[in-house]
Amino acid sequence: MKQVFIVAAVVMIALTAPARADALADMHAAQQAAQKQDWGRAIRLYTRALADRHLTAPNRVLVYNARGSAYYRNKEYGRALADYGAAIKLDGTCGQCYNNRGMARNQKGDYDGAIADFTAALKNEQHDPDLWQVYLNRGIAWYHKNDNDHAIADYSAAIKLNPNCGPCFHDRGMAWQDKGDLTKANDDLNTADQLAH
Repeated sequence: MKQVFIVAAVVMIALTAPARADALADMHAAQQAAQKQDWGRAIRLYTRALADRHLTAPNRVLVYNARGSAYYRNKEYGRALADYGAAIKLDGTCGQCYNNRGMARNQKGDYDGAIADFTAALKNEQHDPDLWQVYLNRGIAWYHKNDNDHAIADYSAAIKLNPNCGPCFHDRGMAWQDKGDLTKANDDLNTADQLAH
């Protein structure tokens, strides 16, 4: 699954109200570490930034979300869930935080929780150009619950927003196959294969 909104959140850190220079330096260094996929260093630097008591609430939301994403990429899903939860507690309208927490819940097998988070993300991020990824993520959760009808609906919504999404066609094809509609399954799987090349 793809991580949504991470880079945008980290970039926005510099645009929000100022914090102490050390915290901003730590956030910038953490972003660079994350770009190099040095998740341990990114986590340490985000943790140090969060220790700054002068860090503003909007920056705290962004740093919790970014550190949660570093934990997620490091396969520490429990810690990722805690950070996404902390971000949501500070800002209940953070759609990217809900999406990211939903992805971590998917990894932990909490599909009902994931669906609730993806639904909240859709509510709070209605005008985001990457909204298709949230539909794809929620479709994956529905698929894991063996609810192919809801999965197909979400994959279709993702495809409507991004007609070049190979994974959307692939996953919808698998759901069609599970439903026994091999014609639609083959059409989607062939389209996914064409988009992969």
